[in-house]
Amino acid sequence: MITHDLRYILATVYGRTGIPFPALPVEGSNGMVADEYSQNLNREIQKVSKYGKALYGTNLLGRPVFLPAILDGLELQNPVVSITGKKTIVETPMVGGNGTVKEIINIQDYSIKIICTDMRPDNLWPEDGLHAVKELWAKNKALTLECALTDVFLQAKDNVVITGITLPEMMGIEYAQVYEINLVSDFYFELELI
Repeated sequence: MITHDLRYILATVYGRTGIPFPALPVEGSNGMVADEYSQNLNREIQKVSKYGKALYGTNLLGRPVFLPAILDGLELQNPVVSITGKKTIVETPMVGGNGTVKEIINIQDYSIKIICTDMRPDNLWPEDGLHAVKELWAKNKALTLECALTDVFLQAKDNVVITGITLPEMMGIEYAQVYEINLVSDFYFELELI
């Protein structure tokens, strides 16, 4: 039976990174150990964002997913979403060489990267998921990305355009496919004629 370990698949495709929570130091070592955690760990778990989006979902294997993402109606499998924002700033040097005057011209489009790991419960190569992503890629129009994380920065509908898609080498993993979708934010404007 094949076990599905998302961290193993992403480490194989993208290279190893540190574990999220390192193990305790070996007894007798000089490692620092934190005091006992006194917060109530039985607190109520927040299930939706302030904008009403679900913070938890379920993937095709029935496993929980934190911050699920839906792109134009397609639920992305095991998404890892990152957002980058930039501003256009014009810097004018001061006379005498003591610094610059900074003028913020505008906020540029947000760059969004979503890394998905598609796995099927029957342990076959997830070809159907790739066809669905390819159909999204072929649409040359603004799409709607629904995710609690991106809702903080983007408008509700027609908020992204796909700029690129990458399918990295899977290093012989037959039962999964990782794909990376690169997007930029899109805003609609109303033209008022005066």
